[in-house]
Amino acid sequence: MAVGKRGNNVKNWLSAALDRRRLLAALGSGLVVLPGLLAAQPPGSAFEGTWSGVFTTQDHEYWNVEDFSCFAGCTSEAYTHLTGLLDDPLNDDKPLEELTGQLRPFMREQLAAILTPAGLAVQNAGTAANDPTLNCHPYGFAREATNPLPLVIRREGDHLVIQYEEWNLSRTVHMDGRGHPKTRTATPLGHSIGRYEGEALVIDTVGIAPDIFYSFLSGGGYGDQARGTERYTIADNPRRLNLKLTIQDPVMLREPYVMAKTWLYTPDLQLVIDSCEDIPAQP
Repeated sequence: MAVGKRGNNVKNWLSAALDRRRLLAALGSGLVVLPGLLAAQPPGSAFEGTWSGVFTTQDHEYWNVEDFSCFAGCTSEAYTHLTGLLDDPLNDDKPLEELTGQLRPFMREQLAAILTPAGLAVQNAGTAANDPTLNCHPYGFAREATNPLPLVIRREGDHLVIQYEEWNLSRTVHMDGRGHPKTRTATPLGHSIGRYEGEALVIDTVGIAPDIFYSFLSGGGYGDQARGTERYTIADNPRRLNLKLTIQDPVMLREPYVMAKTWLYTPDLQLVIDSCEDIPAQP
């Protein structure tokens, strides 16, 4: 996401989410929503439509504090870690910012534990202050796939197109059974082929140009041998799109790095034109 965009009210959203969490905990209800997969529609049509994250739907009762902190995607371990901090009665008197502020170091350490020496060098060199985004450099594959702004999935012939509001980027997912080309030039979003596995949409992407993960979360990055596997599922009540993104890279990672992200279904929302002018100048 363009730095600072739609972010001025994050503290208010977090505070409201925390109040909602404590109220529901006091009532004994919690915030667990059982994911009932949609069964009435063919898998292909179920994924089509407009999907939005917490920044666009911050008032929706589905979101919890952890979702606001993980607005750009988190590992399941990071989400659980933050949940534990928020649920611990010993932390009730601690400022919310202090608890959510522990997410970044946790994710950095978690990623560092599976990085190769080359991967550690990338993580140590990258900071929020030298993030290429500040020079209007669009996101690469991993950050675009988990970015916090809305996206549209639509069918075009035998293929799917994912249109992102973030950076006004789009990618084609080939669904006709073809494989990846034997020779290809690496691009920021790579070459994607997809298939359905039951009610899941699985997308395999290669030919990805080197890029970084979010500098303000885990840091680090991947090289041109990276492979991305996206597994999308639809859950109901509320209708939402769940992503499990797995990045493999024999040069940067000693084992796969897995992140998760959720969007809510927002059929009436129209994507807006994203502008680099929303990015503040470097300090």
